[in-house]
Amino acid sequence: MEKYNVVILAGGRCPWLKEAAGTDVRCLAKINGKRMLDYIVEAIRESGRVKRILLAISADAIVGEELPAGVELCEAAQDLPSTADKAVAKLNYNGKVLFVCDDIPMLHGAAINDFLDKCEARPGGNSYYPLIPKEVCEAAFPQAKRTYAKIKEGCFTGGNIMMMDAEVIPAALAKGQEIFAKRKKPAELVRMLGIGFILKFLFRCLSLDDIEKRGSLVVGFEGRAVISSYAEIGMDIDKPADLEVAQKYLG
Repeated sequence: MEKYNVVILAGGRCPWLKEAAGTDVRCLAKINGKRMLDYIVEAIRESGRVKRILLAISADAIVGEELPAGVELCEAAQDLPSTADKAVAKLNYNGKVLFVCDDIPMLHGAAINDFLDKCEARPGGNSYYPLIPKEVCEAAFPQAKRTYAKIKEGCFTGGNIMMMDAEVIPAALAKGQEIFAKRKKPAELVRMLGIGFILKFLFRCLSLDDIEKRGSLVVGFEGRAVISSYAEIGMDIDKPADLEVAQKYLG
């Protein structure tokens, strides 16, 4: 069973959390008395697939906080792609790295292993991104509101973990920053991919294969989509209602 280096991306702040959880640093917000960071680190270790864990976060954000045992600190950059680049440089490692967002406290070892197993079953990719079927999310968290996209294979939402070859990250940094800046604007993302892609999207005949091929062409390396059976990797804490769901689930 292959083991991986893991980077927890924790550079962002969330103003509404200040009132709800006493801090605007997402990974330090407590749910039922326990930090989101601790839930996530426990899930990573529970998988049994970890070599090193880096927490990429601004040093001033974690002043006075104790890191989980064995977790290394990496200073975050100005945006997510640049932070990933810095973390990979600190790892000094050219293999595949698992990136985990800092606001998915419902994550657990089985969900991570399911994702890693499915990545390993599709060799040849430089990056792997999970998609979760709508029915899986609604069955696990019926009260949660997610954003979905419909394609030929079904209706999906995106996950909050990702596998990437460390060696492709520096070269893909500029494109990654462009895509990251448009992450909340699906129409702009689709526009980047060409008119044929747009038409397929509009007429709902776009397939996972279409997405992989065109996406790989745009970013300059091979991307793969992985369909996950676990809604937990898509349940980020984006708004107060999500925090309420997490409090109930983790209670």
